[in-house]
Amino acid sequence: MMSLTEKLRDFAGALAVASTDAPDDYPEWGYTTYESNMADLKELWAEIRPKLKKDVEQAEFIESKLQEAFFAFDAKEKAAGSKAILMIYNLDVKKLR
Repeated sequence: MMSLTEKLRDFAGALAVASTDAPDDYPEWGYTTYESNMADLKELWAEIRPKLKKDVEQAEFIESKLQEAFFAFDAKEKAAGSKAILMIYNLDVKKLR
């Protein structure tokens, strides 16, 4: 089982990929697709969120920005989705507790 620290690190990595590649710029040679990247973000966040005890306000912000990003990417609005993802990434999610 992965620790919270490991999950946060993976979440940060998935955010980094989403900020540049989503929804349609994933390299053909890579193993990450839009669908797998979004699934990773959703799954990791679902595992991380209940464990956050100190950063509750940031968690609520992340929740809203993830929804904003998913909606924007699904609408093929790359700039808006990337902006929402970067707002989360810039929180330095690896330090959440």
